Amino acid sequence: MHKSTIITLLLAFVSLTGQATTIEEYHFRSGSAVLKGRILNKAESEWSIVNVVTSNLFSDEEQVHAIPVAADGSFEGRIPLLHSQSVMIQDMGYVFLAVGDTLEVTKDALQEENEKGVTFSGHGMSAAVNRLWPGVKKHYFGDKDLFVKGLEREDIPAWKQRMVKLTDTVIADIEADRLPVPTSMSASVKEVLGFSLLGDLLMAAMENYRFNMTSGGYYQINREELGDYYDFLTGRERWLADNPSMLFAIDNPGTLFNYTWIYIMIDISFSPHEKGESSADYYRKASDVITSRYGFKNIGFLHQMALCRDVFRESNLDEDSDPNLLTDKFAAIIPLLNYPVVAHQALQRYRQYIQQREVKAAATVSSTPEADALFQRIIEPYKGNTLLVHFWGMSCAPCRREMLDEREKVERQKDAPVRFLYICDEKDSPREHTEQWLTKNNIKGEHIYVTHNEWNLLAAKFNFYAIPFSIGVDKDGNVVDFDEVNKYVKEIQNE
Repeated sequence: MHKSTIITLLLAFVSLTGQATTIEEYHFRSGSAVLKGRILNKAESEWSIVNVVTSNLFSDEEQVHAIPVAADGSFEGRIPLLHSQSVMIQDMGYVFLAVGDTLEVTKDALQEENEKGVTFSGHGMSAAVNRLWPGVKKHYFGDKDLFVKGLEREDIPAWKQRMVKLTDTVIADIEADRLPVPTSMSASVKEVLGFSLLGDLLMAAMENYRFNMTSGGYYQINREELGDYYDFLTGRERWLADNPSMLFAIDNPGTLFNYTWIYIMIDISFSPHEKGESSADYYRKASDVITSRYGFKNIGFLHQMALCRDVFRESNLDEDSDPNLLTDKFAAIIPLLNYPVVAHQALQRYRQYIQQREVKAAATVSSTPEADALFQRIIEPYKGNTLLVHFWGMSCAPCRREMLDEREKVERQKDAPVRFLYICDEKDSPREHTEQWLTKNNIKGEHIYVTHNEWNLLAAKFNFYAIPFSIGVDKDGNVVDFDEVNKYVKEIQNE
């Protein structure tokens, strides 16, 4: 199907479908919010920027926005938003930002732990949600984490029963307008808080079964048993699986949508993508299993979001990916999207993808002169060499696995004009502890420790939040695609 045909069909489709929600419509639209505030007790060499990570929840992509911090600790920046959403402010935690709002945040730098020493002020929806959320959450969940590590199989039914009872309590309180918030609060504030509670409970339900019963492994799943476990979705569809207000969930909504795809849609309806089976048939088959099993009238909002994220996940957007494959998958989900906001954002992301392919648009980064100078200082000693630069940390298991797997490659290239740079945040990877692990495991290469503030500068420059993250630098000092450098290293290795 030609891309122009797809766009025409989808525009017509969007205009004819959709369901209502009680939250104001403008919260589903793109805009921006102003984030301003002050870092108290700021050390001179720390907190030169505040990194704000926004998400495209429809395509599982993140963008880092760097706000400079003045010498007196004050900062102010305008954050572009795809819709009102929860953002991650590095070293502060998840914060809800409403389109059109100004939110004032104060952080005490002496309290390093996320969410500690953070206060909110202002008169808009954002300030109200962020001030009330800790208390509302504690009212229903107490101080304990909903995820229970090491939950035994025989204890799962009782835990599930408690979780379902708590879910029903939250639903009843939302319906009766008795959430523990001032009665003067707007309906939108109450909705964000109430459905954030339900989002946390649903995530916990998925986590506690998947990790405790199967250790996270696909092939240890008893699909009949798992299907029965999720029977609580029946009768609660509009609160859980088909709830567009989950888009505004405060605690890591991206994880909620990822879990929906992996732990419900794939786990329960899992079957191999049969040879010759179209993407449309495969998505329909998986969706039909869910809707019929739990008596859903249609494919719910969470499942539509999960389908979008599968189509537009990063691997499908790589420069070397087959655009025809993505187009086929995109066309396959069109008949399954009956929420205008989902269909619109899917269309927008597909349009961006086509434009980027056609004009080979370069990805933008949020760099500063300070970050540029820092990175130049890091790579200057290795001038004339091709560099494979890895950002990693001791708390990141995939990072450590990658370094262990790379040992042989590093050894083979020791006499070649190639250097492997491993950069870590000394706050999260203390030097002494890290050096012990590196020595014990014979990890060679160039090991570079940066301060937490320097790490934030580099994260903003290269637009990453999660690790492992890697970039390449050619012999002339230009930042290039990591895969290009890796390909070059393999070529000289085979010479």
